[in-house]
Amino acid sequence: MNNFNLVKLLLTSIIFFIISLSVSAQSISGNVNSALSSKNLGFANVNIYKNGKLVANVLTDKDGNFKIKLDTGVYKCEINYAGFKKITKEIKVSKDEEAAFSLPADEKSRFSAVEVETFSVPKADAVFEIGATPETVVFGYGTAKTKSKIATKYESTKNAWGDSKKNTTPTSGKLTAGEINDFSKWNLWTDLTKGELQENQLFWKFAPTNRYLVQLNNQNGLPLANAKVELLIGEKVMYTSKSDNTGKAELWESLKYDSLSKLIATSIRVEYNGETKTIKKIKPFKKGINTLTFNTNCKQSQNVDIAMVVDATGSMQDEIDYLKSDLNDVIYKSKEFSNTLNLRFANVFYRDHGDKYLTQSQDFTSVLSESVAYTNQHNADGGGDYEEAVEIALDTAINKLSWNSDTRTKLLFLVLDAPPHNTPEIREKMQNLCYKAAEKGIRIVPITGSGTNKNTEYLMRCLALATNGTYTFLTDNSGIGDSHIKPSTDNYQVEILNKLLVRVIKSFTYMPDCQKNIADLDVNLPDSQVVVRNYIDSTKIDSVKPSKIKDSIEFQWKFYPNPTKGIINIVSSKEITELYISDLSGKVLQIINDIKPDKIVTADLSEYSTGIYLIRYPIGKQWISGKIVLLRE
Repeated sequence: MNNFNLVKLLLTSIIFFIISLSVSAQSISGNVNSALSSKNLGFANVNIYKNGKLVANVLTDKDGNFKIKLDTGVYKCEINYAGFKKITKEIKVSKDEEAAFSLPADEKSRFSAVEVETFSVPKADAVFEIGATPETVVFGYGTAKTKSKIATKYESTKNAWGDSKKNTTPTSGKLTAGEINDFSKWNLWTDLTKGELQENQLFWKFAPTNRYLVQLNNQNGLPLANAKVELLIGEKVMYTSKSDNTGKAELWESLKYDSLSKLIATSIRVEYNGETKTIKKIKPFKKGINTLTFNTNCKQSQNVDIAMVVDATGSMQDEIDYLKSDLNDVIYKSKEFSNTLNLRFANVFYRDHGDKYLTQSQDFTSVLSESVAYTNQHNADGGGDYEEAVEIALDTAINKLSWNSDTRTKLLFLVLDAPPHNTPEIREKMQNLCYKAAEKGIRIVPITGSGTNKNTEYLMRCLALATNGTYTFLTDNSGIGDSHIKPSTDNYQVEILNKLLVRVIKSFTYMPDCQKNIADLDVNLPDSQVVVRNYIDSTKIDSVKPSKIKDSIEFQWKFYPNPTKGIINIVSSKEITELYISDLSGKVLQIINDIKPDKIVTADLSEYSTGIYLIRYPIGKQWISGKIVLLRE
């Protein structure tokens, strides 16, 4: 399975996420290397302080290089790397300054500097072609383009690059994956739980029921993250959550299957920055979004906590190998739009009762290389039966790791290929762990590999829904590993796994700053007009044969004004049955039905937070998408 690879990808994704967007004229640039061998140390932590305050936090690239734009002044530059001694230099910035840092080995470190050097620079990404499958963009909702090559039919003993499955050296960018965000097409999930997935409700006694969505903004339209939000029946608290980086909180009347439709919530209570407000006339999601405004100054936490929880039983060895290859890359790319975010990483590896260990964990550290070094110390072994100690691992991660109380985002990536044992005690514990994770604001993102069955898929999607997360899964398109089941859904996009993980981390972490500046997140989507020529509906053709031009479709649609202060006008030359407006994570906020050709329809976004939104609709298995920038007054 490729689940460990996912963990590593995620961490790599977070790294990319911390690079500078500063407009200062001066800079500090440099190189970090090993005093032992002169090898460059890729993904080293570079912290910049001024008057004792952390003002910038970046990672070196894979070649050990970094550059940070700064104002004129005197700064302290601190370099951290697993297995090496910390180095600190004072640098006076009056122009573009350069510095070199050669780190000596730290004999007292738990990590060997010699061993750490061997994995500090990952192999280059492979080039992946899926053929007629639509090309996916950074935020994963498809474009109007298709590849011209024909989809490859992979031989059973080789992957897409011609590598032997048994003798492949793991390299970054080979695994393929998909995502199902059940918040993005909520009606589809409710239909599935009455049909194809219904028996799994009974199997797990787990069913997130009666959803309420709350949007929190300040008076300037900026999102409020990490607010405590409670759903009440009378004075009894039924569910507690934290608002996310978009200012939204997800609440449920119940997670228990046997309490379906028996409860009626009466109010929602919100605590933020020492102030408490109550929404008394509340509405379930099917009737709209509950909104609340606090008159407060902008105060955005820069803290992000990311924990990897990984199944380390024998069937997971190939995932662990790929995880070790990809982790740096995912974190680095995730960090690229901000040099002020403070990211911390933790790891939990688990097996099952009777194995060599039940769980082994590393608490949060801000030094990425320490997290990667810890991952590299682990291999897969044990197991035996299908089920594993998932609930023990989640308990360790949720209740025993030192999560920061002041964060904009807490993410828990659960990498596995098997469910927990199904007993009444474990079923109840899994539900209670979801309540606790939601209360702390921990968003669970399962990543499932080969061997996952429908029971496991259902449970993982419930964990994601209960904690405001999303569900991701490996696919067969890479030709790597054993067979992967297809999820229960109408359609999904195939992506390179590490790119998918970068996208998820960015969408769950990004916030416009207090000046309402919106960073360039490389959302490669049109922002006013979409022209589609020679589009081929992939549901109506043989995916391994070229489609003739006579089967193609031509149309165009546009949306304006963009940027907007709230109102957006939409017009299409083709009839659109269902058009979705969602946030960057794909969570649907509005659905507009039955748009007639050349007729202008209007959508109102004025209650949402300042930020980037997606406007999209499906044609066959592909999403046609555009980008909206909302700038609230």
